[in-house]
Amino acid sequence: MQDLEKCRWFPFSDEPLLTGKDYIPKICDPQVLLPEQSCDGKWHMFFHSWLGLHHFTSTSGIAWEPRSMIEVRGHSPFIFTENENYYLIYEKHDRNIPFVSRRTGEGRRDSYSCIEMKTSTDLVTWSKPRLLLDGRSIPYAGDYLRYPRISRPQLIRAGDEYRLYFGASHLVLPDTKQKVSRYFGSVSSKSLTGPYVMTTAPTPLLEPIPDDQWSNLGCGSIRVVPCGDVLYAFQCPVFWDSEKRRTSTCMLLLKSYDGYQWERCSNEPILVPSERGWASSYIMGCDVHYKSDEKCWYCYFSASGDKKFMLKKESIGLLIGSIPERKVRI
Repeated sequence: MQDLEKCRWFPFSDEPLLTGKDYIPKICDPQVLLPEQSCDGKWHMFFHSWLGLHHFTSTSGIAWEPRSMIEVRGHSPFIFTENENYYLIYEKHDRNIPFVSRRTGEGRRDSYSCIEMKTSTDLVTWSKPRLLLDGRSIPYAGDYLRYPRISRPQLIRAGDEYRLYFGASHLVLPDTKQKVSRYFGSVSSKSLTGPYVMTTAPTPLLEPIPDDQWSNLGCGSIRVVPCGDVLYAFQCPVFWDSEKRRTSTCMLLLKSYDGYQWERCSNEPILVPSERGWASSYIMGCDVHYKSDEKCWYCYFSASGDKKFMLKKESIGLLIGSIPERKVRI
């Protein structure tokens, strides 16, 4: 497995791999299973729209075909695999559809969020959801909000325990009204199905730093990638760009040896928004995997920029990371 800190990253294409339909302008937070991780030898992608969790498949990892809608109103999917079982973990509020709710007058109240889990052995049939973590159990999830929120869950095995990472609370950016995660936290359990409890002080692992160049507004999305004895994380922090006089994001690489104390590998971003086009506003989230037969990393990411019918679009693109080969002079 190549060292992530030595990787150089380049876009697979200037265009996104996957875009939404007219009635689904935003597709967000991709989660991918490689062919060697799936039961059918295909690529599988999970992401969410305002409708819920979508499941797509591919034979190449580039061209994708829709397969099913898994969970209405689910957000930010993550797949954990163990003993030939697939565990789909995601954020959930209520089942109300925004546009329908406005017409019927139902569901006008806000609600706290929770993290649910479904199980499958074939990636086709899924069990009924079970509650994994209640947002009301996290003290800082309700900071500056009327109702607590936890988001973007991800699960790893850490020794003899399971560790669940998540975003907590959110802020609405003043210039675009985009919602982003304020904090980054974790809980642990001896059992995959819980109960999950905090094993450290009841404070976030990461939070905004007012005088920081890249993370002065919010932590944003963070994807943890285990690599042997080291944990890496791809963070999309939120900051105020004083030169462009607007809010922005980027993609940074973090590192941790215990999963609780995190530091940046470099202050140089892996990816920043483009000057124009589909990824010119925000880099919102990503999923990263090492493809051993190609000796490179695949980073699927979602980003926003373009508008259609006055609606901001969010699409999914791909970065490829590899270590440049040394040239040997003869």
